[in-house]
Amino acid sequence: MALVITLLGLAGSVHSAQDELDTDWMHAIEDANKSLASNIATRQASEASADAQELADWFAKVEAYYQHKGGAGDAVDLAKKSRDLTLQIRRSIALKDFDAASNEATALSRTCKTCHNFYKKS
Repeated sequence: MALVITLLGLAGSVHSAQDELDTDWMHAIEDANKSLASNIATRQASEASADAQELADWFAKVEAYYQHKGGAGDAVDLAKKSRDLTLQIRRSIALKDFDAASNEATALSRTCKTCHNFYKKS
């Protein structure tokens, strides 16, 4: 009986660790976002477009994570908004409209900050 209780306790702690959003994801998103801003500022179209696509892929994962977790509708909406912004950024870059891409990247950073205000652990 003690073994069963111990195993259930371990399973619960593993499950709760998996319920937390991987901080490596957030670091990768932050790094890609910094790279995106830099590449937009220096008008490096192919690099900025690749950064935006990487971010779109990450935000799709974050959106799926919060959908699966449940009870985090704001996070789902913010991840979707972030993904949509990265697609807008790619369109602006394709049109060589770096001013619009810069404005959209600023909106993306604000959206990230909004989500962090709700969900980031202290």
